[in-house]
Amino acid sequence: MIIAHRGLGDPEDSMSSFRRAVKRGFGIEFDVWKTADEELITLHDPEITLDGNKYSVKELTFKELKALAPYGKYVTRVEDIFREFPNAVFNVDIKDSEAVEDLKELLLQYEIEKAVISTTKIKILRALRGHEENLKLAFSIISRSSVAVVPFLKRHLGIFALHVPIDGIFYVGIANFRLLVKWIKSMGIKIGFWSYEADELKYLPLVADLGDYFISNNPLEVRNLLAHCYQAYFQL
Repeated sequence: MIIAHRGLGDPEDSMSSFRRAVKRGFGIEFDVWKTADEELITLHDPEITLDGNKYSVKELTFKELKALAPYGKYVTRVEDIFREFPNAVFNVDIKDSEAVEDLKELLLQYEIEKAVISTTKIKILRALRGHEENLKLAFSIISRSSVAVVPFLKRHLGIFALHVPIDGIFYVGIANFRLLVKWIKSMGIKIGFWSYEADELKYLPLVADLGDYFISNNPLEVRNLLAHCYQAYFQL
């Protein structure tokens, strides 16, 4: 499965980009923040910068954010995404710990079943788990030290997946990277590959056989690439 990071095409994180992704058969990834009037919205960063001025998501209402031209009009509510695409595959990345309970309610309200809820923060994983045993939780690796806590997260929080940046190849080498990923998979944890700065089209072929899904900035190109990779594997 390929998940389109922040949708497919510009403007990112907009309903139009999500529609394009779903129409092409991709899942969709988005980040979640909570506004001053308690709306959950999709935005990568905690603020919008316009003409040198910074506007905090948490200090503005949804209506005020929408009024920030030109980008503000594309800010999207999570509820609207779930309402329009109830059967889509989602990777929901929670950046705001205050959004946890409201997100749980929306997932139940719209009966969203194909969703992986990810975060880089263990405290958010704990809050998400709570009494919700059925949520598919994922921990996103952003540093080498994060790898050491994976057994703990599996044992105590029952994480479903680990989101692993292919950039790790640069730090430990391809052989060690593959060994680490196989070790993680041996615990029954799914692997979602993503890229921070690494060239997806260059490095994904080195690990494509180990990925359960791919969170991609270039979903169309990656789909074609993976099709060629899998064809080559089957011919071996």
